[in-house]
Amino acid sequence: MRHWKNAGRVCVFLLGAWAFSSGALAQGGPGVHFGVSGGADFPTQDQHDVFDTGWNGTALITFNAGTAPIGLRVDGSYQRMNTKSGLVGFVGSGNVRILDGTVDLVLGPHTGAFEPYAIGGVGGYDMRFHGEDLANGTFSDSNTRFGWNAGGGLAFPLGASNSRIFVEARYTSVSRGQNRFTDSITTHGRRFTFVPVNLGIVF
Repeated sequence: MRHWKNAGRVCVFLLGAWAFSSGALAQGGPGVHFGVSGGADFPTQDQHDVFDTGWNGTALITFNAGTAPIGLRVDGSYQRMNTKSGLVGFVGSGNVRILDGTVDLVLGPHTGAFEPYAIGGVGGYDMRFHGEDLANGTFSDSNTRFGWNAGGGLAFPLGASNSRIFVEARYTSVSRGQNRFTDSITTHGRRFTFVPVNLGIVF
């Protein structure tokens, strides 16, 4: 819950900064732009009790229309988080691997030395839980679920070009279904939640 509150404060700050700014687009000028990013995945709520901080790699495409302060972004990500040591009922190591594709709206200005923006959308998440338990030995459970994300970031122009370096955080919530690791710790909640914090570049 502490992580969710902190993520909420970050989102509120970024949205407020955007509201008091003026200008055009965040993350590049008009047209289509490509980018990459990577960073850390911070599990939250029930998942924080089960998984260590993980990592991700992301490829993205942005679509900006004219000078309107709104754009569309499509992301494809690989995420991985390992289980914490000493989980009750499990031996050895375990992990969750997430392949996701999301479509998000991006709102933000295009002025000044930095450009705050808000981002949010929906997507599909293919989740594979791999590990070993005392009763059944090695297992690998996979399922594809619907999820949503919301957050914000800061983009920094690179000279007079349309390229941007950006840092962002997005709270992500997935309808998780079965999850042996978390189910061994708690019996409430049906969402898999985490916060990716990424550094990236858009060309």
